[in-house]
Amino acid sequence: MNDKQKKDYFEYLINSYDDGTATIKGDHPKEVQIAVDSFFKAGKILVDHPEIGTIPTEYVDKLLSSLAQYPQYHKLVLDLVTILQTGEDG
Repeated sequence: MNDKQKKDYFEYLINSYDDGTATIKGDHPKEVQIAVDSFFKAGKILVDHPEIGTIPTEYVDKLLSSLAQYPQYHKLVLDLVTILQTGEDG
């Protein structure tokens, strides 16, 4: 997938979440649900205002710290940290 396709897909996912056609599935701790919801809302701001350039670090920090508290999300946290370190899905 090239950069344009990735950007378009990101925008599609964020807009789908925002309009309610995509939702968080499964049974997750409330704190995780709130952090994921906040992260997606920050993503929507980025989609609507691309001049911002990136999602504010506070949203990423909250997402990672919320997920890291629960063993079932440790692999996801490691994957997300790899993406942050390398700039891509490892």
